Amino acid sequence: MDIGSIHSFLIHPGKSAEEPREINGASVPMSGKLFGMLKPVFATAEEECPHNIAFVPEADGKQKNECRDCLIGYMKDSDLQHGREVAKRLQCVTTHRSGLGLLFLMIGKEASTIKFVVSRFPADSGILAEEKAKGLTVEFLERIFMKSATSYKAAVYSGSSYTKDFWKGKAADKQINSAESYIADYWIRDFLRSDFLTPGEAGTRRLAIAVRETMNRCTNPGVKMDAVALHHLVAGMSSQVVSAKKLLNQFHVPDSTQEQIKAHFPRAKLFDENFSFVPEEFLKHVAIRIVELDNGGILAAEAERFDAVFTREVVNAPANLVRFSTQGRIVDQRFRKVRP
Repeated sequence: MDIGSIHSFLIHPGKSAEEPREINGASVPMSGKLFGMLKPVFATAEEECPHNIAFVPEADGKQKNECRDCLIGYMKDSDLQHGREVAKRLQCVTTHRSGLGLLFLMIGKEASTIKFVVSRFPADSGILAEEKAKGLTVEFLERIFMKSATSYKAAVYSGSSYTKDFWKGKAADKQINSAESYIADYWIRDFLRSDFLTPGEAGTRRLAIAVRETMNRCTNPGVKMDAVALHHLVAGMSSQVVSAKKLLNQFHVPDSTQEQIKAHFPRAKLFDENFSFVPEEFLKHVAIRIVELDNGGILAAEAERFDAVFTREVVNAPANLVRFSTQGRIVDQRFRKVRP
């Protein structure tokens, strides 16, 4: 699909600003160096944007979203006036941490299908003296764009009906490495008024249940120890955008253990789906760690405190014989039925 039009706007930090800067914009010609750099961004947007997102409905539950309305307004007319309204949305959530940026709006049409790509590139503030009072020149855009052509945020939407389509899209942030949670707040939630298609709690719960089931059902001691180690590592994580696959790779979980965990996902493709990890939700589903010994003994404690409550000593490594010890006051005793 070819690009039909491109508009660009210079975005100054405007969040909490009493008098936001005027937003200058320009149409980008469908040829030349700048167009050549933007063309592959448009063409590969679906592949380069790994995060599935969807516009969130209004607080009253109505299927309406202010950002989607703004983007639809631009898609219908594809002019500077409607593009500036999109730029205003971005400027009002842009902080000095994000810095100066260039917003590009790209539209393509093929038969009845419309493809819309919105992207933000960091800009070089060192040549702002050349900014025009009433607009931007293509030469100016090229000069501040050159240094950041591979470092950008983006979102892509496709559809044919302005009424029924364009509720879901895909997003990316190529400006960040480890701090992936930042994309969720600034780009997806604040600017696009969207959220990950898999909510954070749901994705985290799915992972936690898979780890728990692996721990409970697998008979391989090595896999069980990997699950225990993973619990300790995950419990100390901060919120960030991950998939189950990325998280397990991040903590160097062996492939054999990953396959065991993946087998407990409802569908295999969910193993690679991104979500915003919620540590508290994970701990709800793997809260208690239980160790049963062949002598009939059962040890139980909060998973994250188990190793602090029970001291483990290896008595005979070849025979896998261990001794646990602990001390404390008795506060309760109870019976439970024998498992069938």
